[in-house]
Amino acid sequence: LGYFQNVEAYTRYTENGIDITFVFTELPVVQRIDFEGNKAVSKDDLIKELGLDLTEKLESGRPLPFSTLGPELQEKLSSIKKGLGRVLSNDEIGQMIKKIEKLYEKKGYYSPKISYYYKGNTLVFKIEEGTKAYVEKINIVGNKNVKTKEILSVMETSERNILKLKLHPPLIKETLYEDIDRIKDLYISKGFLDVQVSEPEITLVDGKKYIITIKIDEGERYKVGSVKVENNDLFTTKELLDLPDRKSIKPGEYFNSEKVEFIKKHILDNYNDLGYIFANVEVNKIIDKEKKQVDIVFNINKGNIYYVDKIKISGNYESRDSTIRRELRLAPGDVFKKDKLLRSQARLYRLGYYDMVGFDPQVKSDNEMDLETKVNERFTGQMSIGAGYSQQTNLSFFASIRKGNFLGTGDTLGLSLTVGSKYRNNSLNYLHRWAFYKPLDLGLNLYDSYINYTTFVSTKKGFSPTLSYEFKEFWRTGVGLTLEKGEYKDVLDTASTYIKKQAGKYDLYSTYWFINRNSIDNPILPTRGSDITLTLSAGTGTRDFYKAVFSASKIIPDKIFYTDFLFSVKGTFGFVEKISKTIPLDQLFFVGGDFTIRGFEWGRAGPLDENKDPAGAKREIILNYQLAHPIVERFLWGYVFLDQGKGYDKGNPFSNM
Repeated sequence: LGYFQNVEAYTRYTENGIDITFVFTELPVVQRIDFEGNKAVSKDDLIKELGLDLTEKLESGRPLPFSTLGPELQEKLSSIKKGLGRVLSNDEIGQMIKKIEKLYEKKGYYSPKISYYYKGNTLVFKIEEGTKAYVEKINIVGNKNVKTKEILSVMETSERNILKLKLHPPLIKETLYEDIDRIKDLYISKGFLDVQVSEPEITLVDGKKYIITIKIDEGERYKVGSVKVENNDLFTTKELLDLPDRKSIKPGEYFNSEKVEFIKKHILDNYNDLGYIFANVEVNKIIDKEKKQVDIVFNINKGNIYYVDKIKISGNYESRDSTIRRELRLAPGDVFKKDKLLRSQARLYRLGYYDMVGFDPQVKSDNEMDLETKVNERFTGQMSIGAGYSQQTNLSFFASIRKGNFLGTGDTLGLSLTVGSKYRNNSLNYLHRWAFYKPLDLGLNLYDSYINYTTFVSTKKGFSPTLSYEFKEFWRTGVGLTLEKGEYKDVLDTASTYIKKQAGKYDLYSTYWFINRNSIDNPILPTRGSDITLTLSAGTGTRDFYKAVFSASKIIPDKIFYTDFLFSVKGTFGFVEKISKTIPLDQLFFVGGDFTIRGFEWGRAGPLDENKDPAGAKREIILNYQLAHPIVERFLWGYVFLDQGKGYDKGNPFSNM
């Protein structure tokens, strides 16, 4: 049990036999913990490392302040185990010593000596810190077929490297021995199934530098003899094994455990997609040491098909259940399929209301399971109020509010008010999702603006109702109507010729139609999918136009080397022409800026007027290439990009890009 300091047994012969008496010396109840010899690490850091809560104590003679039944008791007992006022078992103290040793190792003390003793009701840890040192060099001996650089790359223990800012890398025993297993796994993945890696030899130099030597006996390299699939009655062998060259296994090539794991996952994915959610694939390796070859057998146990019974929703403190449930591609009674589960997750992420979407399948019987959908809601409201000043707008006051997932319905409400002596921009918009309980979105946008530019004043007001419908998975189409009244007035002689042509009041009645296919998995941090949109629009009134814009983007994960790099490419082409009058200024293309061609100011990758200001173009072509890689997963990404394109009125779209 570990709760006694000493146990003695005494025997005494009597007329009736032998009496045995046990004498127990209990360990003391620990009320305090103290440390001796800790110069490099503070007491607070040591207490924190031990995971102790010194505010939690179990006091003798006082009743427990909670029910003695149920989960409340378990929770309280778990809390008490983090505190004092109780007997600490020898095993528990041993775990504490290991934690202290590991903390010292992280700080560069490789061989600290930790002992303990009791001083009344105080447990005292006596620490001999030893000498602080760091890893200067790691020598790999015996590696003929695998480069030293590759071996070091799989190790957590690292040697001193100024360029990588590893000035004093610590030596942690547990990590170093785990590195031995990592080296073995590396060799086995390359077909060296008999590899032997010795225990590391550690030498302390000058009292502060560690030299580590790891000896490797590579052994022979094994090749693949045959590859078979057993107990497969739903797919052809070719469907399961015929993969791209970099991931397929062919007889005669060197054994590669990474390929084996990839094919195993591929087989599981195929069976999962048919509802065999608990299918299992056992990989049997039949090794022939004389021929130095391995026969690989994938043995499938498909299990049962599972159906969805109940679907539960949790974590939605703001969202209504129906807001989440309507996006799920699984319903009660459906066969449980992995691809539908992943599609449901992508649809919920695409709403932009959730930081995390997870699923917890709960088995009820041999062929039924409940599905719990867990979400972590993100903040979807934005509110701002303030004042600003610029040469263009002078003093202006603004207030805006935008609420996604309005009242938990998934709708979006936006209100913006900006008022100044030279600038006014007010708008109200609302988007109602799933109207009439169908994948039908209805929107309305009202706006009113007044802008005093340097050489002219622009005013406009109008409203725009919209309607869109998801007619197929990934596919959506919609229409919109805009009714606008405006005026270009107070036009100075220094204004551009095009602005002078726009001078006066105007009425514009325009409509548009679009069709879109969007399979992007996450609008905030996308990792795969494509987005293709064609928009056709036309307008009439005092001015008129017809216009077409086509855009297509694709996010491509690395399926060659299977790294975390993401490559994306996007292309946009558009044109606008007048019907018989003048093209509205807002319908021209202003290429340049953060959303078109980065590195150019707004509109300056297109035609300029006589004042060298952006004039707008009748044509646009934009190509965006981007390479992304996560620096801190889910929080920080690094990007390298190349943008090409221009706005132009006529001529070859690919010249002078």
